[in-house]
Amino acid sequence: MRELELGREIHRSIDGSSLEWDLYVWNALVALYVKCDALEVARNMFDGMAKRDVVTWNSMISGYASKGMWEEAFQLLERMPKTSEVNTACSRLGAVRVGKEIHGLAIRFHCEKLENVKNALIAMYSRCKNTGDAYIMFRTSAICSLVTWNAMLAGFVHIDQAEQACLLFREMIGCRIWPNYVTVTTVLSPCAHLANIWHVRELHCYVTKLGFEGYQSLWNSLVDMYSKSGRMAAAQRVFDFMKGRDKISNTSLIAGYGLQGKGITALKLFNKMIDCGIEPDHITMVAVLSACSHSGLVIQGQMIFSRMVGLYRIAARVEHCSCMVDLYGRAGLLRKAEEIIDQMPLQPSAAMLATLVEACRVHGNIEIRERHAKKLLEMKSDNPSHYVLIANMHASARCLQELAKLRILMRDMGIRKAPSCSWLDLGNNLYPFQVDITSKQQVNRISFLLWGLADQIRDAGYFGNEEIWFAEAIG
Repeated sequence: MRELELGREIHRSIDGSSLEWDLYVWNALVALYVKCDALEVARNMFDGMAKRDVVTWNSMISGYASKGMWEEAFQLLERMPKTSEVNTACSRLGAVRVGKEIHGLAIRFHCEKLENVKNALIAMYSRCKNTGDAYIMFRTSAICSLVTWNAMLAGFVHIDQAEQACLLFREMIGCRIWPNYVTVTTVLSPCAHLANIWHVRELHCYVTKLGFEGYQSLWNSLVDMYSKSGRMAAAQRVFDFMKGRDKISNTSLIAGYGLQGKGITALKLFNKMIDCGIEPDHITMVAVLSACSHSGLVIQGQMIFSRMVGLYRIAARVEHCSCMVDLYGRAGLLRKAEEIIDQMPLQPSAAMLATLVEACRVHGNIEIRERHAKKLLEMKSDNPSHYVLIANMHASARCLQELAKLRILMRDMGIRKAPSCSWLDLGNNLYPFQVDITSKQQVNRISFLLWGLADQIRDAGYFGNEEIWFAEAIG
């Protein structure tokens, strides 16, 4: 009690003084109130603070956990990594540390096996990208409810492990745990990423069977999934079936038609969307410009780009300029592509420069190619494919000295080309195939079939790219 009274006295003395908004002082007061079990006072101070750091969050969350107030502790912990007041990396590290402290307290109080505590810990580790610990907790749980499965699925999605999320979803169904709205929403994203038609159809059945017709976001995701899987007829059917079509569903369908080289259809859909009074955003414009690029619609792309800025009042971003560079590059209008890069008010991205370098390779413009390859190297991109692109350029010119310098640069920067990997879905299993890995079952039969296909390709008059073969041999 003496410490609490002393804390209140100090608190009163700094009101109106130069220390009133000193973060160090406020953190000390919050910690003092927590220590004296005055959690309500501490929380009021916490909520009223203009700034908070990891220490502030740590004190408040640990205070709740030490009193067994798990719901309040996890609610704060869930907010912590998302706050903009703390640097993202530091916030995540701080959240993991606080989360482990809570985990330790839960074990000490024999609460770690309680359903809500276990699920909250799995969700906490997942959101902090500490999926290893989350997975250990998941696998060591005697009983996993639907909430537990959802938390683990969300963890894999959070770290872009689409394959693992889909495999876990299949396992969940095999255990006769039926999904709810949260499950389907979580799994839709990785299935769209994998563009696996069987997963898409399976989830479509669940959306219909479980009565989710009124959930607009799910139907938007289905349109997106079918589009990314190249099943445009199915995507169009879902789109036509929807009671309410918004900007997202239209954009997904436009992007799908664009990827399939159906730029005219994409433009018609875009114009129909405008006629319906749906205003486009910057993502819609990327989809439309990309559709023009993939279909070689140069004039239409120029018109759309002009209308974007002048009519729709959407400021040109790097993504839009990249689409224009790709549009001009595919059409062989390399000077125009270079003008976009030179005249844009924004810093060009490494991907944009790589697009122009590749277009120059296709159309044989050595001058522009070398100039922008040099700029691409100066950006010190962390994308290995950009260095492979330049390596192929040096290889085609037989510049072995430059190729050797590039390899040294990649080594010094710690950049390595990730081995190519493909996934094949057969039955209920996903099979990964990786370059130079020959331990898979039936690999001899697969190789025999591939060599047979290669012979047929050569007999038909098609030959490999010698530049790339040469670069791979050197690298």
